[in-house]
Amino acid sequence: RGEDAKQAKKEGNESSGSKTSARFQSFQRNYILVFLLAMFADWLQGPYVYELYVSYGFDQAAIAELFVCGFLSSMIVGTFVGGLADKLGRRNACILYCLTYGIACFTKLVNDYWVLMLGRFLSGVATSLLFSVFESWMVCEHKNQGFDPALVGDTFSNAVFGNGLVAVVAGFVANFAANSYGNVAPFVVAIIPLAAVGIICSTTWAENYGNQSLNYLSSLRQGFDLVRNDSRIAALGMAQSCFEGAMYTFVFMWTPALKPQEGTILVEGEETVSDYLGTIFAVFMVCVMVGSSRFKILAQRPKSLYSIPLYLHAAAFLSMAGVTLFMENKTIVYGCFLVFEASVGVFWPAYGTIKSEKIPEDIRSAVMNIFRIPLNAFVVLLLLKVKYLDSSTVFTICSIAHGFAFICY
Repeated sequence: RGEDAKQAKKEGNESSGSKTSARFQSFQRNYILVFLLAMFADWLQGPYVYELYVSYGFDQAAIAELFVCGFLSSMIVGTFVGGLADKLGRRNACILYCLTYGIACFTKLVNDYWVLMLGRFLSGVATSLLFSVFESWMVCEHKNQGFDPALVGDTFSNAVFGNGLVAVVAGFVANFAANSYGNVAPFVVAIIPLAAVGIICSTTWAENYGNQSLNYLSSLRQGFDLVRNDSRIAALGMAQSCFEGAMYTFVFMWTPALKPQEGTILVEGEETVSDYLGTIFAVFMVCVMVGSSRFKILAQRPKSLYSIPLYLHAAAFLSMAGVTLFMENKTIVYGCFLVFEASVGVFWPAYGTIKSEKIPEDIRSAVMNIFRIPLNAFVVLLLLKVKYLDSSTVFTICSIAHGFAFICY
């Protein structure tokens, strides 16, 4: 009888474990689907934002101003939106992302500076939501469902790997759409996955919150108090801000950096970098996938998690330094860009896992958006001055930022 009881208990535990595993896999698949659709909409636009503005006749200074508006809105408005998401619901904030980004896509159809500026403003708000509320919802729901905390890293890793794959597809789709219907086409196509995200979130996601007793100003205040009083959280946030600040500068600069130097004589009919922006972008995303896969292997040893960022920050610094030193050799520049993108693939799951352990649940979205304040300030200041700087100088500044990120971490 004793043996029968033990066997029954064992089978019961296995059955319970199997049900939990099935529930987790269903939860993970649902989240990753939504996250990848949200990112797909963003990636579709990435290769052609700069090129669309060029095709509308804007010079680099005007384009920089448009980009600055996006980062300023992300820094100012996005900060408050993060605290609001903790109070009013992360799922609602995810749906708000779809609405704001969808309207921003429509503005790209109008060749008017101020309409495009409105679009950049809305894009900035949407970007803040994309990189905070989806993650906040997932981490909170993971805990609410009672899943093993160690599995959060697995979700992050799979999401980043899938994100790379989705970005590759987005690059080719954007390339085809732009070549077939013009540079504005990828922005129209992006409305489709945005609509899908809104529908799936509203029909399949449960709502979750931070501390609802806090108003958004109190939530922000507690977030700032945490950053001010915990030097490790402050250092983590600064390292993230420096890395992402340089990364977003890279987003603005990689297209002109790969193009021939001014004064280069092109043969009529000769193919140029502009003909392959979507393809180049897709290769970048393959490198992101390689990086996320590498993280998944390294993270199998729990003690190594907190040392991984040291290597990714070092790789990012060396790659940007290589761009600075060999700016005229486009082959080397492209190779350095690929190394940097691989470090980005490690960055997202590594920092996502660490933040899930270190940031309190009740003010998670607020703290994550506080982290974005210095990165947006960095990008805004740099882009305001970009018309006075050559590409080599800009990438030197990015190298310094990555070096500082390494020191902070």
